[in-house]
Amino acid sequence: MSNIRSSITKDHENSISHNQSYQHDNASTTSLDSESNLNVESHHPTYSHEVPLELTSVSELAATRQLSKIQSRRSSIVSKVVSNRNNVVDASGEEEEGEEVDNDLEAALTKVQSISKDERFNRFSHRTKVICVIIASMSGFLSPLSSLAFLPAVPEIADRFNTTGEIINVSSAVYCVFMSISPTIFSPCSDIYGRRNTFLVCTFMFIVCTALVAVSQNLAMFFVFRSLTALFGTSFFSIGAHIIGDLYIPVERATYMAWIVSGGQIGTSLGSVGGGIIVTYTSWRVIFWVLCGIGAGMFLLAFFYLPETCYETKHSVILKEIQKDDPKRKFVFIPFNPLKIIAVLKYPNLSIDGFITIALVFNMYNLLTPIRYVVDPRFGLTKPIFSGLFYLAPGLGYLLGSFFGGRWADYVVRQYIKKRGRRVPEDRLRQTLIPLGIIYPTSILIYGWSIEKEKGGMAVPIIFMFFSGIAQTCVFPASNTYCVDSMPELGGDAIGSSYFTRYIAAAVSSATCLRSIQSIGVGWTCTIGAFVLWLGLLCALVLIYFGERMRIKALIRYGKRSPEDYPPPKS
Repeated sequence: MSNIRSSITKDHENSISHNQSYQHDNASTTSLDSESNLNVESHHPTYSHEVPLELTSVSELAATRQLSKIQSRRSSIVSKVVSNRNNVVDASGEEEEGEEVDNDLEAALTKVQSISKDERFNRFSHRTKVICVIIASMSGFLSPLSSLAFLPAVPEIADRFNTTGEIINVSSAVYCVFMSISPTIFSPCSDIYGRRNTFLVCTFMFIVCTALVAVSQNLAMFFVFRSLTALFGTSFFSIGAHIIGDLYIPVERATYMAWIVSGGQIGTSLGSVGGGIIVTYTSWRVIFWVLCGIGAGMFLLAFFYLPETCYETKHSVILKEIQKDDPKRKFVFIPFNPLKIIAVLKYPNLSIDGFITIALVFNMYNLLTPIRYVVDPRFGLTKPIFSGLFYLAPGLGYLLGSFFGGRWADYVVRQYIKKRGRRVPEDRLRQTLIPLGIIYPTSILIYGWSIEKEKGGMAVPIIFMFFSGIAQTCVFPASNTYCVDSMPELGGDAIGSSYFTRYIAAAVSSATCLRSIQSIGVGWTCTIGAFVLWLGLLCALVLIYFGERMRIKALIRYGKRSPEDYPPPKS
């Protein structure tokens, strides 16, 4: 015990002498260091065999040392890749004056992909990586299925609980609020306890809560357990994004991130179609029993085939140190602050990118939520299965757009690497301009006004719902990957903040779309949605032309980087 205390004191002195080298570490590590230093200083004068050793002190110091090494290693890799426009940075961090960056595409890609030599990206075979991506993308079905599969059954559910369709749609808004809360809890959990453990716990709880929705006896029970399915089901999006970040280098991530997006978008459309079929021929409760079965299948797949993809979890670091004193210890609880994810929106790049996804999701729920109340009276449809088929059009667009959009975003990044000789995360957002500024708002406007003015028959809204689906999922892979790539110093908090903001928008849209359509009509409601998309386009332009400098200044301002580590590009 005395040796351990001496080691703590020595670590404390070393941390003071090397304080300058850790200025670029994350804020949580800095805070942890400060707390550990205070603890050591307060106990140092009275160290003896009679003073009990506090394991929390040991674990905090262990986490500080190990996480600092990880962040330092990551920062050194990134700083080798990101260089001045006319100079490159050598291994010692000093500029080699006069050495010009080679603009040849092959040479530039060699520099950027040198990060692939890092052992973190080569721990698994290609086959294992593909299995992980498939499981992560399939899990993305669960939350959208649960969210939207019941939409064709809204009138039937309202009758069962003696309420109105508008009140049932409010349950969708509450569902979306819990969707926004989910990443604030489970994104840091996956960093602390690992992707696999968090995935399995969330899948199991999703199954339990969905079963309780299926047997709901009153409206309150229906609301509560639907909200909890959102809390656990939405976690798969942020965990899936973490898995992609664990497995693939930056210039490949958008392609594989598209699989995660496609899972959610396909679930959105097929779930609604399936819900329409089920409620036409049987009870709406069967929808949720089917969801239970799908969730159980996902649990078994993950249990047998999903490895732990996180290179080194915080729990393993702390537990390793604690086991030196208590070898039988198998678990230690590590508290975290769920509001930390919301706090990262202080970085302007993340808040601006967040509005892009807000615009997308706001219009998505504006389009999908009221279909039975918009399409049925327009075309005289009498069965849920018919209006449910309308969800196929955006669903096919989601499927096509997600894969095409991811590859397009990676292609744009490679082309700008050729031009610059280095990778700039903001370049991938250039791919979003056409779908965000032209295709999506045009499709929304034509869809809304064709129904409002009763022009064009069924073909017009179906065609433009399809194009809106393509446009939407062309943007998502680029935006999601930007969160992962642009600020690796923030870990999973960056993508978690994006999911938080987008589902707040989904909640607002779900709660207000039907009232808006009843008040001002579907045409003007879609016109408002188009203007929201154009604001998202403006956000994308701001990031493309000013985002790099904004990002670097913010990282320096909040202590994640120092000017020497990450010098801004010359104007």
